[in-house]
Amino acid sequence: MDNADPKINEAIGFFEQMLQTMPGDRTSLEFLSVAYEQTGQSEKRGDCLIRLADCLLQEKDFDNAQVIAGYLSAFSDYGPARDAVERVANEVLGQFAPVQVPREPRWQGTSAKAAAHMVSDTAQDAGGELHALSRSAAAAEMDLVWLWKERDYLPKELCMDVLHVLTDHPVTDTPLLISALALLDEQHPEWTERLMEAMQRACEMPPVPVELFELQPAATALLPAVFVQVKGALPFALMGNELLVALLNPLNKELQKEIVTRAGRPCHFFMTHPKGWQSAVARMT
Repeated sequence: MDNADPKINEAIGFFEQMLQTMPGDRTSLEFLSVAYEQTGQSEKRGDCLIRLADCLLQEKDFDNAQVIAGYLSAFSDYGPARDAVERVANEVLGQFAPVQVPREPRWQGTSAKAAAHMVSDTAQDAGGELHALSRSAAAAEMDLVWLWKERDYLPKELCMDVLHVLTDHPVTDTPLLISALALLDEQHPEWTERLMEAMQRACEMPPVPVELFELQPAATALLPAVFVQVKGALPFALMGNELLVALLNPLNKELQKEIVTRAGRPCHFFMTHPKGWQSAVARMT
């Protein structure tokens, strides 16, 4: 750990302190499970993964609990890790049983691991694209909040307020917007304009009052409605073959690449206010 990036060490200290006051904080556990791996702290990572698995079970996030159980399989010599894998399997089987005979299992080893994988396949098939979009959006928005904290765009306390809401975001079969900026605007609207100005300076993406535009059906049809709703990315107009898209997270370069791929054409991106975005999206439904 001594040779680790100072920023990683600082972040580890920050989230370890968070766990002292909120022992079951999912965001802290998720970050630390990755950070401990990157810094070679295997024992701490194992204990963190166990706590994270129990946290996910408590939240009934069975998909991600099974992912963590897969990581814990690497700690097969550690009794508490084996017990955690068993707890995940038992909880998941209790939710989804009876379960069909599984496909050829990718996990090798105990029956608990095989059972967990079997139910994971069933749950993922049922969740479909919406759950995958929600998970990737939540991860990207948590990264954005951490960037706000690192760059001092917002006070640490406000960042933690937003992170806690993102962490508690339910996995549902209804598309829900996952946006750190929208959450900040709900909780602390007095900071929205200041934060947007800071992000605009960082990315040099022009702002647009998308609520004032007449949405072009030919443009909105280029991205799936569920993608628009969850990711906070609204295609609102076409200029020739080029698509104009309003975003709530202008710093997410991967999202921009994904939009270009999905739309199959050049795109121009604009940052917009959460209230304006929500007003515009409401006219799509």
